[in-house]
Amino acid sequence: MKKNWNLFGALGAGIAASACCTIPLILVSAGVGGGLVGTFTAMEPFRPFFAVIAVVAIGAVIRSEMKRSRQIDCECDDQWLTDRARRSLIAVGVVVTLGLVASPWLIRPVLNAQTANAPVDFTGEQQVTLTVSGMTCELCDITVSRALLGLEGVSEAKVTFEPPQAIVKYDPSRVSISDMERITRQIGYPAKRDG
Repeated sequence: MKKNWNLFGALGAGIAASACCTIPLILVSAGVGGGLVGTFTAMEPFRPFFAVIAVVAIGAVIRSEMKRSRQIDCECDDQWLTDRARRSLIAVGVVVTLGLVASPWLIRPVLNAQTANAPVDFTGEQQVTLTVSGMTCELCDITVSRALLGLEGVSEAKVTFEPPQAIVKYDPSRVSISDMERITRQIGYPAKRDG
């Protein structure tokens, strides 16, 4: 039973390791904003800690399973899963956990491919450059971009790590710079207008 707790611990740590990156992106993409997103982005400093816990827990599960496979089979009644079903469950848990830990690097190419061919009309709009703070992980720039694009009147938001900024094309009659600053602050990546 101990190995099952290790697997649940690995899954929990994998979820926690991805919470600062993947969950905010999912929430912002779904139109959810505000303090909830900011709560998850605040977990970024703990991401390496949770990733290590997930890998150590996976190692404990695999070690325990290898030790169990060397034991002589018994006809015990306390087994509720066959060996094959248990190993399949462990394999799925390991893959899901590693996928969660690696999700920022796995999701980014998919999102880049989706947005690469999106045509946008920029006539009559203005452009502003915002300095963004708090971006540290692989998906932060995409989360900020999606939040800005969620504002009515924003047609393009190009967000970069170096320099940490967002170049936003917008219709000033429909959205203000203070709206952009407010939405980025709410999701945990405060941005201010340059200059």
